[in-house]
Amino acid sequence: MSRQASPTGGILAALAACMALQWTGFSMFLPLFALRFESFGAGVQALSASDMAYFFTFALAAPPAGWLADRIGRRPVILLSLTGGVMVYLGYLLAGSAWLLILLRGLAGVFAAGVLPGMVSVVGDLAPADRRAQWIGAVNGGAAAGYTVGPLVGGLLHEQFGYRALSAAAMGMAVAALLLALLQIRESHAPARRSPSAMAWREEWRALPARSALVLVMVISFGAMLTYAFVQPQFMFYAYDILLWTPSRLGLVMSGYGISFMVCAFALGRLSDRLGRKPVLVLGLALFSAQFVGLTLFRQAGWIMGSFLIAGMGNALYDPPLSALILDITPPGHTASVLGLKSMAGSMGSTLGPGLVVLFASILNPRMGFVIATGLVAVLVLTAGLALRPPSRGRIGLQP
Repeated sequence: MSRQASPTGGILAALAACMALQWTGFSMFLPLFALRFESFGAGVQALSASDMAYFFTFALAAPPAGWLADRIGRRPVILLSLTGGVMVYLGYLLAGSAWLLILLRGLAGVFAAGVLPGMVSVVGDLAPADRRAQWIGAVNGGAAAGYTVGPLVGGLLHEQFGYRALSAAAMGMAVAALLLALLQIRESHAPARRSPSAMAWREEWRALPARSALVLVMVISFGAMLTYAFVQPQFMFYAYDILLWTPSRLGLVMSGYGISFMVCAFALGRLSDRLGRKPVLVLGLALFSAQFVGLTLFRQAGWIMGSFLIAGMGNALYDPPLSALILDITPPGHTASVLGLKSMAGSMGSTLGPGLVVLFASILNPRMGFVIATGLVAVLVLTAGLALRPPSRGRIGLQP
């Protein structure tokens, strides 16, 4: 199908719904991992190690998954990734030790790596050029819907019925996502028959236009995920131990972030198609930092919730321009591969973030971590604002 053809409504809806189901199951565990590790006699270091395991394996698997989506097709990679997710949730249900849970989170990263590059590449195959960010926003909105519902439902399920009921519900979400993809998502890309060698990939990368802009996309993805992952383990224990929140209150605040992300992803997804990638990207990054500012300045749940609502809007604004930039300047047969590299960069940041927590846990208090995260996002805003220049005649690059 031509890249300029209108995307099929059923496929777009299926992509968004699959992301919603997958992220619901994934985020149901987020407020509870800390408590689960505590039940095994472990603490923030074990939680951080599990985050590192997930994002490290995700980073390793994302480029091969994207490359495979270009070579054998989007659909088989998506289906394989979702099938692996079902098996991981079964493992969560049965895991009986902290080390086994860490191992399972590493395995989850492997299978999750193929989902987003595959799905966003389907959007790139089907969406017209002036609606790419809008459709990416819709897929992100599906993920945000899951992120909105998941933490709150997870917290309530755990409080009312326990960990096993939570695990079974998450596995049900994963099965539903797999069945929906199997029935509704068709192949959108004619696979290329080329040599699978690493040398061939390096030659293809050197031949890509505007590599400097692609590298900047990777840097921003890395930096944004680094800051979020650096704060996340500290925030969980800060909420329970200092703010004395319950799992349901923590889930509510996290769901507030997801609500803002979801609404803005659907409502504002096309903004960068109309105003340009750069201004929307810079604004989104600036708003994304609000969560770290709020955690630094406030202890009242209402103020922290407000800062998370603003940050969710920022996330919804900055991510579609990043992926749309890739689709703008990457040839059709390479989009999943480059999107896989973007996912790898983000996951490397997410791996390093918890690693820094483990390294500096004895000397770093949570508020110091929140201040550092605010500063890191400020650097990203300046980098994007100064280095990225707007497109000119279809080309995008860096400021001289």
